[in-house]
Amino acid sequence: MLKINRQSLKLDFRELAPEAIPGEATALLDKGGRMIYASAVDMGVQGIQINYYFCFDHQEPYRHTILRAYLDRENPVVQSITPITSQADWSERELIEFLGVRVEGHPNPTHLWLPLNWEDMYLGGRPEADHETERINASPPVKLPKENIVTLPMSAIPYGPYHPAFIESNYLKMSVEDEVVKKADLKLGFNHRSVIKLMERRDYYKDIFLSERICGLCNSHHVLTFVKAVEDLAGVEAPPKAQLARTLLCEMERIQSHLMAIGLIGDLTGFRTMLMHSLRVREDMQDGLEAISGQRVTHGLITIGGIRRDITASQADFVLSKLKAMKKSVPELFDQCLSNDVLVGRLKDVGVLTRENAIKLGAIGPTARASGHRIDVRKNSPYAAYEEVDWDIVSEKSGDSLARLKVKMGEVLMSMHICEQCCDRIKALSGPILAKVKEMPCAEAVAKTEPPRGELLYHVASNGTNTPDFVRIRVPTFLNAHIMLRLIQGGWVGDVPAIIGSIDPCFSCTDRVTIIKKDEQSVVDVRTLGGRRCSTPPG
Repeated sequence: MLKINRQSLKLDFRELAPEAIPGEATALLDKGGRMIYASAVDMGVQGIQINYYFCFDHQEPYRHTILRAYLDRENPVVQSITPITSQADWSERELIEFLGVRVEGHPNPTHLWLPLNWEDMYLGGRPEADHETERINASPPVKLPKENIVTLPMSAIPYGPYHPAFIESNYLKMSVEDEVVKKADLKLGFNHRSVIKLMERRDYYKDIFLSERICGLCNSHHVLTFVKAVEDLAGVEAPPKAQLARTLLCEMERIQSHLMAIGLIGDLTGFRTMLMHSLRVREDMQDGLEAISGQRVTHGLITIGGIRRDITASQADFVLSKLKAMKKSVPELFDQCLSNDVLVGRLKDVGVLTRENAIKLGAIGPTARASGHRIDVRKNSPYAAYEEVDWDIVSEKSGDSLARLKVKMGEVLMSMHICEQCCDRIKALSGPILAKVKEMPCAEAVAKTEPPRGELLYHVASNGTNTPDFVRIRVPTFLNAHIMLRLIQGGWVGDVPAIIGSIDPCFSCTDRVTIIKKDEQSVVDVRTLGGRRCSTPPG
């Protein structure tokens, strides 16, 4: 009989005075902690609640510490910890943009989502402006931001927001000198969908479908992370057969996502046949996903307490037959790729991330493992049935774009091995597939999983009703894209697509929310809304 132990994260909430956060953060980092996110929630009369998340599960399974402080709602000020760790950089810039928090001492408080000259367009110079009725001033800025990429005395090359090297919408701008990238800056915010705000207004079961639509390639991981947090709140555990089905679904998703990413690296480096070949091999996995879920993209199988439909023995046999075919075609594809001198030459020693920098900058997923930093949520904080199957972390040491490609290839083969074990066990296992949720007490829960691009975090709070009090999401690209800019700087312009492809960023995951007025002509000043949770950062 398969038995799976309870898998909740061990959360240590520490409420501090705002001025104590830098000192406590330094102490946690000195103990080997990873700073993985910072979020904020407008709690009304309590003020703005800010949370800094630190992870220790690479030292002790499931262990996490969250530093919490409350800021004055009318004058929210906190000291930046970005000078202490650059892992806080983008998170604190979120606090600045979407909560109006003044993060003192931040070395680069420019906008990620809003226009770089946002103050000139809307706030700065017009303090008396009527925010409810006036249109945004879209004329060119009176003065350009200092120390910004657009003001550097070098040639600037724009990528995007829609560019052949960017499958998704974002905007990369580089200053170059003799084909060498001197500085790069990334602009997000072209694909906001207000997912988090919508999740706070719908019940838990409707939120499952919303979380599933954050990303097309790792939608099962988004659903699983959300329902894990909700199950922790409700105190329920999915039955063993449902845990095996969840593991199978997530690993099948990893296979198809990595095969897509591997093919795209070929496409971005001029080896388009590699993309076509990869997509052909990937079809077998898509057929398997369709067989067990009925859908090729959003699968709708995972729900709170387990799974919606059982996976039958015949469906498991079908997946096994597809895996058998792939055990021949996948190694053949990888051998062809790695024997291509042009492809290897385009990736080797390009965009090198050393192990020391991977740890220092907070790299996660295949990006970290390609630098020899062996972290993986499936091992560090095991969930679903990962403790019950035989597998190991795939890693490389060189840290270049070629190493990141090889890690993805190794993980495809490892995921196929995990899927075979899950199918065999599902065929032999009977029992329930769904645990009943009886009540939803007032509480908070944090859950993590390991999607194809790395660690995914959901923070869900319950107020005792059927609607979440608040939801916060930190996706893997949020950390890795920050590192991607550092890898681009100092390299050749021609290597930029290869570096981007090797990181495999997902900007649809990263862009999630802004608040637009009904007339679609102005963005709401978050402090003018009033009431609790009037503003929502991207998550």
